Amino acid sequence: MAIPPPSLAPAALEPRNTPKAGCPLWLRHGLRTGLHLALDAGAVAASYAAAYYWRFHSRQWISAFPVLGPVPSWGAYTHMLYAVVPLWLMIFWYSPRLYNSPWISNADRFLKVAQGCILATLATMTATYIYARLEYSRMMLLLVLPISTVLVSLSQALVLGVDRWIARREAAQPVLLVGGGAVARMVKARILARHPEAAVLELRELPHGQELARLLAATPYYEVIVCRSAGDHGRILEAAELCDSHGASFKMLPDLLELRLGEVQLDQSLGLPAYRIQHASMTRVNFAVKRAFDLVFCALIFLVAGLPWLIVTALIKLDSPGPAIYKQKRYGYKGQVFSAYKFRTMVADAESRIAAVQDRNGHQGGFFKAKDDPRITKVGKWLRRFSLDEFPQFLNVLKGEMSVVGPRPLAVSTSELAHLMREFGETAKKRMNTLPGITGLWQVSGRNDVSDGQRFALDMFYIEHWSLGLDLEIILKTVPAMFSTKGAY
Repeated sequence: MAIPPPSLAPAALEPRNTPKAGCPLWLRHGLRTGLHLALDAGAVAASYAAAYYWRFHSRQWISAFPVLGPVPSWGAYTHMLYAVVPLWLMIFWYSPRLYNSPWISNADRFLKVAQGCILATLATMTATYIYARLEYSRMMLLLVLPISTVLVSLSQALVLGVDRWIARREAAQPVLLVGGGAVARMVKARILARHPEAAVLELRELPHGQELARLLAATPYYEVIVCRSAGDHGRILEAAELCDSHGASFKMLPDLLELRLGEVQLDQSLGLPAYRIQHASMTRVNFAVKRAFDLVFCALIFLVAGLPWLIVTALIKLDSPGPAIYKQKRYGYKGQVFSAYKFRTMVADAESRIAAVQDRNGHQGGFFKAKDDPRITKVGKWLRRFSLDEFPQFLNVLKGEMSVVGPRPLAVSTSELAHLMREFGETAKKRMNTLPGITGLWQVSGRNDVSDGQRFALDMFYIEHWSLGLDLEIILKTVPAMFSTKGAY
């Protein structure tokens, strides 16, 4: 995932008058697609070969699952591949649209590969059952699934590595980016991530007709992107016509995106194109997918961490008097108050002594975190250093009050919500448009060293750009963030 940089230098990057010689854009896309099809076809065929030898020639597997009847020859399966491989490629193309998404994150790509392999495996098993009945081993066809998920993922990574190599030799035409601001920063970052050799000329204001015509005549711009549409409509239409006459694409992003990035959608219900504010909140399907993932993840956590939980509980009880589990009122989904569980890291009467440590708050806004807080116990310091005090919140996840990944739940007692609303207005309530999480985007971006403004921006980015792949990416980054101990107090 690429998060836009915090600032954009106003200096322009002067493009060359003519693009350098190299691989044209259409050839790069064609090579990437062709390589995907060829290598994925090889990965699928190799998966069936590996599954065949696993099922019929692995002694350990055969001892656990004996083969009933004679061992079939590999030749019987090679004929099947002439139909199966094109079927898999067709599913990859149309269902997860694997070849139409070259810019997604690695985690999202892996999920798309897994989705495609599951669908293709089910389709193959259905087809073989209908047309061949018991001629092919059902167990072998199932074993193809995990093998193909790994091999196709490696195939995809290899092709994208080649594509990045080609990108550095691409004959990329320059782009004219007008407007500045957060949207322009994101657009520029994405252009350069996809086309490293592309020159980007940045202008704060859209030039007048004659000046724009001069720029277009002097430089073969691939496209002109206007990131603020609040200017004169006649001037914008004139710019679009000039771009068309000079062979440059013209794109425009509404300035409303500056405030509601990720929430503006094109609505044609009126018979005319209109922009609709779709407030960031998960659909029922996405909520169900996220909830299912949370339950599976919690089950795995409790299987491997049950004994450490008992050890930590004993250490807390030995270190200081009071309960091992601490409950604190927090704001949850849509502002509902719930009790969040944590391992107790402070003395038992810490809440009643908060006024005495307010001047130690390391944040200027609503989030209260104090370095060298005298209320923290010896064991509590160690638990906080590695964020182990949050572990009991997996109980909140099981109860449906929290998610594994999401914005941190705001504490009721420290008036964090009131502080955020004073600083960010009603937009602050958008943090509660999804379940709060144990870990999140700002936790893997510096933990408590991240400022309040950056925390809020990262929470908004997460809510507006949620995907299961983003959740996986954050979880994978949480473990090294815990052991780095940076920003932990």
